[in-house]
Parts: sequence; C-alpha cells; structure tokens
Amino acid sequence: MKRALVISGGGSKGAFAVGILQRLRFLFPTLHFDIIVGTSTGALMSPLAATKEIDLLEEIYTTQTTEKVVTTHRIGDRLNQKSIYTVEPLWQLIREHMNDDRYQEIIGSGTDIYLVNTCLQTQGIVVYTTNKTPSPASSYNIKIIQDAEHMRLAILGSACQPVFMTPVKIDFNYTQGKEKNYQYVDGGVREYAGIQMAIDQGATEVFCILLSTGSAEVETEYQTLFPILERTISMMSEDVQKNDVYAMEQHAKALRYIHAVKQKMKDDGVTPDTINRYFNIEGPQNPLESVHGIKLFIIKPETPLGGGPGGLVFNPAEMRNMVDTGQNVAQEFVAKLDADDVTWLV
Repeated sequence: MKRALVISGGGSKGAFAVGILQRLRFLFPTLHFDIIVGTSTGALMSPLAATKEIDLLEEIYTTQTTEKVVTTHRIGDRLNQKSIYTVEPLWQLIREHMNDDRYQEIIGSGTDIYLVNTCLQTQGIVVYTTNKTPSPASSYNIKIIQDAEHMRLAILGSACQPVFMTPVKIDFNYTQGKEKNYQYVDGGVREYAGIQMAIDQGATEVFCILLSTGSAEVETEYQTLFPILERTISMMSEDVQKNDVYAMEQHAKALRYIHAVKQKMKDDGVTPDTINRYFNIEGPQNPLESVHGIKLFIIKPETPLGGGPGGLVFNPAEMRNMVDTGQNVAQEFVAKLDADDVTWLV
C-alpha cells in the first residue's frame, strides 16, 4: 500500500493547502505520505511537506508579498523579453528554504517527490523525481533529480507561469545535447493535478488538494490588457483542471458503484467465486483495470480563495485567511469521512 499527496497549482492560493495539511497533521500526527506530487505552487510546497515542516510552510505562505516573489515591470517594457515579470526573488526564496541539508533530509524521509513541469520545446509533460527507480510512463517523461541544485531548478520551472514568469533551463548542467537548452514552465499548463502520476508510481490511496473550486469565478469587467491576459491564462489552467480531475473522479465513482453492486450480490447469496468471474475481467475490455482498488480523496475550496487570476497576487492578510479556510475545510472533510476511510489517515 502506498499513500500519495497531490497538490495542484494555484500560486498564492497554496496557503489553502497549508491550512489543510496543518489540520490533518493535528488530527493525525503520524500521517505519512510515500509519494508527493506537486505542480506549480504544489511543487514549492512539496519539499517541506515531505519533511513535515508545515509550520515553516505557514510562515512562508503568510508573510510573502508580490514583490518578494516576482519583480514586476511595465508590460510595454518587456515585449522583447522572455516574460513580463522576473523571478529572481522567487529563486532566492527557493534557494533559502530548499538548501543542500534539506535536500538530504528529503532523500532520507521515505517520501518520493515528483515535480511536474511543461517543456516549451516538446510541449510535453516532464516529471522530475527523487525516486531513483521510478516506474516508466507512456504519456509523459520522467527524469531523476541528480542533486539539490537540480531539484531547486525543477521547483522553479514548475512554478513559473508562462508569459508572466521566465522559463527555466533545468537540465543545462545535467544533460548533453539539445535537451540541455530545453526551457520549462508551469506544469499546470498541461497537468493541473498529478493524480495519474501518483497512481502510475503505485499509489493505492491518493489525497488530492485542489486550489480552485472548479467553477468559473465571476469577477468585475476587465478594463486593460494585463488583467485580460492574466484571466486568459487562468482560464486555460482551469480547463486543464477539469480534464485532469473529472476523469479520475468518474473512475472513483465507478469503482464505488461496482463495490456496492458486489456487496448487494453477496447479500443476496451469490458466491464470491461467481462475483469475481463476472467482475474480474483483464485486458482492454476492463477500462477500470488500471485504477482498480484506488481510493481517491479530493478536497477543494467551496468558494473562490482570492489571490487574483492564477494566484499571482501575494497578500499576507488574504493568504492568512486562506490558511484558516483550509483548516476549516479539512475539519469538515474529515468529519464526513466513513469510519473505514478515517483509517486511511492513521
């Protein structure tokens, strides 16, 4: 049995996930995840989530301002540049908190980290992992993290929203040939929440934190180019979220339905061998075979969290509220779990 934590993208909205992790850690002190998959802000959180430094995550996510994350510029001055913002402040933040010592702690933590990136050159998903022997995947590439600096670059790449933030050359010093010049951006461009990655790596229980309601968030009329651009990119990310999560939710619902049918057949006197003969079909005729036995728990906000489109606004007071909201939502989530599901968290 493997337990996985999946944290989606969402910029400053990551404070909501911090609140969830705080409450879960309070209610279930021994809770351990074998796998953590992080996209964008989820990638930023993954190292400290692996080392269980949730209080430090709270400090980081409730004290940052936009200026401490990105350097803003006038859009007209950046037309011949790679991005509207520059990300030196974020890079320094990553270097400070994802130092060499913490990297060694992660390697010895018993938790494998997977950081989701998007390659501009190939348009494909590339997942960087601390697992030295990851399972192969057909729909995305997996690269093994070589050292602390390699991990820092993979975190930065996953967090850099294209157009707004500078693409990152993650492999420049780690790969020969043309790949060393490949540029990487926010993993959420292609994979908002890496649920499938967790399952591919053997997770049988997946706890997924989403940082969006999944519904359109109606705002005021957009008057200028910059907020229109922000909103456009945000819409693309929301679309990716719906595609990523919807399929997995439908699989989970189907599995629950099949379990209920099996139980009803058993209650009506049908023998276990007969039940298995009808339901245990191998091969392409069984579309649920790849997720057989997967427990999927999804927790997300009920109302918009704030933080602007894409979570590019970092306001300490607003993020403090997001942390509190996450704690409340986690408390409600646990209260609604079945008795069998609660054992998943122990």
